[in-house]
Amino acid sequence: MRSADFYRVLVAVETDPTQYYGTGARRPALLSAADAEQMLAHLAADLQALLPAIASCSLVAAGALFDQTQLLQPGYPVFRALEATAVESSGARFSPGLVSIGARGQKMPMDELQPSPTVPLGSLQLLPMLIRGPEEQLSPIATAMEHRFLEQGQLSAHSATWLQTAFGVTIHHARFMTLTDLSAMLRLQLEHFGFLPLWELLDAALSGNPQPLEVITAGGRSWKWAGGAAHTDFETFDHWANEGPGRGLGTERMALAASYADWTRELRQYLITLRAHGLKVKLHAPGEAEPLTGSYLKESSDLLPGSDVAAVTEHSFDDLGTIAVTVVEGDRVENFYPLSSGGLNDIHAVLRGRVPSGHTVAFPGTILYDPGSRCLCPEEGAVSTRH
Repeated sequence: MRSADFYRVLVAVETDPTQYYGTGARRPALLSAADAEQMLAHLAADLQALLPAIASCSLVAAGALFDQTQLLQPGYPVFRALEATAVESSGARFSPGLVSIGARGQKMPMDELQPSPTVPLGSLQLLPMLIRGPEEQLSPIATAMEHRFLEQGQLSAHSATWLQTAFGVTIHHARFMTLTDLSAMLRLQLEHFGFLPLWELLDAALSGNPQPLEVITAGGRSWKWAGGAAHTDFETFDHWANEGPGRGLGTERMALAASYADWTRELRQYLITLRAHGLKVKLHAPGEAEPLTGSYLKESSDLLPGSDVAAVTEHSFDDLGTIAVTVVEGDRVENFYPLSSGGLNDIHAVLRGRVPSGHTVAFPGTILYDPGSRCLCPEEGAVSTRH
């Protein structure tokens, strides 16, 4: 009886992303069992032409294309599902062959192999594959793939055309790629756009690094990887402007508004990307060990409202949408901050029960603050500090 190891590779397919959006938008198809079997036969022929020794190994793949955020997740759940299927189909005893996995009624047999319908798709779509074989055979093949895929890994025109028709996508380029290649490509992309610290957090999670890691973003924010999660502070405008990074900035011409918007934009970029890759993210109030819970944060303000102010003011800035909501009830001012994608809806639900109908809701299109106290304020009216 021979035990077998796995080596993870993929087919990187450069597609036309315009087909995923707008009128008539459609995502790549899921292949039936018969089509998945034919797909793997095409890919096996290309691999054997490049590396003849791979004929002594098994190939495992599912008839589905994935976004890189679904593939590059802690524990690599898509690849783990392929490995489980391969072991289940052939047991512990290894013999070369092809193991393909198809969909039935556009549903894959395992949840991990179902492309997420909520992930916004880009031009790069990925088809994960496994090379399975005894370690003494697999090791030199893996080394050859690491060295040869980037320069010689392009799919044959016949295979690329077949994939284009089967998945219903327009393919500009298709090639074999190792998981190492994909990780290196993502690192270069993030570094090019100034997000190398984001890659360092992802890499720590993907590698299962148990050691704490701290990175500083281009905007000066600290992120820490510890205990299997990424941690950072969530600073409200009032704290940020008076005790945080914004305390040394001037207040002229809404300077604080633009700077806090930049601070918020970077935080959201990190949150969206980390969560898309399946990382646990924990936000903390400054100086607090326990993370924040719930979909929004409520902050009691130290301001007294004037006599003619909006009951509800939604602070927003350019492409960020709503950043915070200031609510006035009597002489009490509170600020609400969404912490997740559903946070704003939850804030609105709470306010519908607290603010009587007919009261003014203001949408100033910017972040309103009182220059003297450097705190958020409602639209219109004078604001003074509570004593």
